[in-house]
Amino acid sequence: MFFSLIDYYIAGLNFNVIMKQALLIVNAVLVIAVSYLLYKQFAKRSETVITAGAGLANKDSVTSKKLLFAYMNMDSIQAQYELAKVVSNEVERRRESLDAELNRMQKAFRNKLEGYQQRSATMTEEQAVAAKEDLENTEREMMEKRQTLADGYQNWLASKNMSVIKDIKDYLKQFNADGTYSFIFSHEPGLFYYSDTTYDITNEVIKGLNQQYKLRKKK
Repeated sequence: MFFSLIDYYIAGLNFNVIMKQALLIVNAVLVIAVSYLLYKQFAKRSETVITAGAGLANKDSVTSKKLLFAYMNMDSIQAQYELAKVVSNEVERRRESLDAELNRMQKAFRNKLEGYQQRSATMTEEQAVAAKEDLENTEREMMEKRQTLADGYQNWLASKNMSVIKDIKDYLKQFNADGTYSFIFSHEPGLFYYSDTTYDITNEVIKGLNQQYKLRKKK
């Protein structure tokens, strides 16, 4: 009766949609991570300023100083920053390679299952039991291989995303070296009810990031 389960076995091996959804989730995590890292960086600096100024009676209170916020559109940075585009292409090639490997495994399993199905009418009870065990072992090995590939892909993807985050973070330290802005946030559609485009530094950041990237490539 196990030969009637072919659709069940095949249905459980369709991973393309899962991997594409995982890529979208990681991109969303990238945006959140950038915002969090920027917040921690500038919040830490603000705490330092407050601590240093607390004991100086002849200085203006930190609470009276004007806080200036800036924001950048991460979708635009991902679309126009050369390093981000390079990483995006690498991710696409890696995903396609993973899909091809998973499809190859799925096809091999399907062929084995169909081969046993075609011979099922002439099999002895012992042969049927052996075939069932072979299919179960093959499926288990395939699932383990799938998990290993998926884990490797996710770790590699996280590493690539963090490399872009670090690059943006390092550049923003230079960009705001004069302390003009108290905070720099990533702006996502629907995140703010209102934002003054005067403080949109997206184009400036993209221009600076690409200049930095070109100089680094020449070295």
